[in-house]
Amino acid sequence: MKLNDIRKDSRLLTQALRYGAAAFLGFAADYATLLMLKEWLGFHYLLAVPLAFLVGIGVNYLVGVLFVFCRGNWSRGLELSLFLLISLLALAVTELSMFLLTDAAGIDYRISRIIAGVVTYLFNFFSRRWLLYRARDKKRETCGE
Repeated sequence: MKLNDIRKDSRLLTQALRYGAAAFLGFAADYATLLMLKEWLGFHYLLAVPLAFLVGIGVNYLVGVLFVFCRGNWSRGLELSLFLLISLLALAVTELSMFLLTDAAGIDYRISRIIAGVVTYLFNFFSRRWLLYRARDKKRETCGE
C-alpha cells in the first residue's frame, strides 16, 4: 500500500488515528523544546510555551501533509496561511490553558502542558479537517498525484 493510498482514506476514525500519530510527534517536539527552554535556559513557562509550540507545529505540519491529509483545493499559500491562523488560535487556547492550570490552579507546568495538549489536539484536528483539508470539489483533491 502506497502513502497516497493511506492518505486517501478520509474516514473520521482512520484520519483521527493518523492525525493522533502526527500530533504525538509534534507534541513530543514541542514538549522537549519546552523542557529545554524552561529547565536548561531558565525561560518563564509562558514565554517558553509559544516558542516550543512553533517547533511542534512545524513537525505537525510536515507529518500532516505527508501522512494524514490530502490537500484540499486551496492554493499552497492559502493552505499555509489557514494552517498558521488555526495554529495561532490553538496557541491562544494553549497559553490560556497554561495560565489557568499553572497560575490559577497551581498545577505544575509540565502537567498543565499535557492537559493543554489534549485540548489543543482536539481543536487542531477538527479545525484542520473541516476547514483546511476538506475537499469541497473531489476532482481537485490531491494526494501528491
